[in-house]
Amino acid sequence: NQTTEWFKSKPKILQACYVLFRLENDIDRYEEEMRRGEVANGVNCYMKQHGVTKELAVSEIKKMIRDNHKTVMEEFLTTKCVPHPVLVRCLNMVRLIKLYYTEGDGYTNPRRKIKD
Repeated sequence: NQTTEWFKSKPKILQACYVLFRLENDIDRYEEEMRRGEVANGVNCYMKQHGVTKELAVSEIKKMIRDNHKTVMEEFLTTKCVPHPVLVRCLNMVRLIKLYYTEGDGYTNPRRKIKD
């Protein structure tokens, strides 16, 4: 099946989705993970690797997020080898990630403030 082969090929749209989730999670969970003594966080690693402040690290990671959003949209618009509904699911996954990290889930951290 062509769709199965497409999934097995690790398409750019799915790779970008994975990266978006990881980066959004790293920014969102940074403070909590530092309080627990965890250092394996994207923000912390970026700060140490580049010798920058948390604010600059977050700003750079947000640029990476924007770049991956562009990749998702480009792949959504140009991929022709799989049925359109499959691509729509990928796009909706990105929308869900953005919504979750903007609004929260209302359960995990109900007093969480909405980010801009």
